[in-house]
Amino acid sequence: MKISVTAVVVAAFAIVGGMFSTSAPALAQANTTDNTTPGMSMNTGGDMMAMMREMSANHKWGMISSIQNDEQGRPAWIVAGHWMLEMDSQNDTATSDTTGRISNVSGFNAMLHMVRLNGSAMHNHEISNFAQVGEATFNGDTNSTTITGTATITLREGPVQNVRTTIEIAQDKVIAISPDPAAVENHFGDTPIYGIVISPEMIEQMMMGYGGMGSMMNSSSGGGM
Repeated sequence: MKISVTAVVVAAFAIVGGMFSTSAPALAQANTTDNTTPGMSMNTGGDMMAMMREMSANHKWGMISSIQNDEQGRPAWIVAGHWMLEMDSQNDTATSDTTGRISNVSGFNAMLHMVRLNGSAMHNHEISNFAQVGEATFNGDTNSTTITGTATITLREGPVQNVRTTIEIAQDKVIAISPDPAAVENHFGDTPIYGIVISPEMIEQMMMGYGGMGSMMNSSSGGGM
């Protein structure tokens, strides 16, 4: 079965975005071979994991999970969502060296869901049209890469273009997104928007974990209750 890149991305975001109750068990169940129908082989989960690993050669993606301050510098907002970074083709030797450091970014997108700590004022923002400016810098002491560029960020009044934006990825585990505060009216406070980097191995572990939970539930339900 051929799985599109779009399907892989949607499934990955469904899993890391917290929609485990529907996506993860389905993917875990799909990660089997159906031998009951002659001539038909179903290995959707395995195909999807293979595509995720292939995509990880020139993509990084993950979750946004951050607390932003108000005008007085006090924690006031929860920001959650997902992001994806696309590097130039993995066949381009300028993209990354043997250490896996990021060099040239061809795209960055993020969807942010923002809400006050008391549950009020829920709204969304989108970061798109990222264009890298200059070379990425790598700090060997902290094993972090910093990419600077411009992006379009949606606000209540509409999209703001050419917002100076810095993206830092540390230890290939944490992402920090820092839009120019003045350009976005200090909407995200005085700290970066933080998130985590999700690897294909993490997604596979989630799928396997929910597959195990499904087996336990099936076993329990067959206990004659």
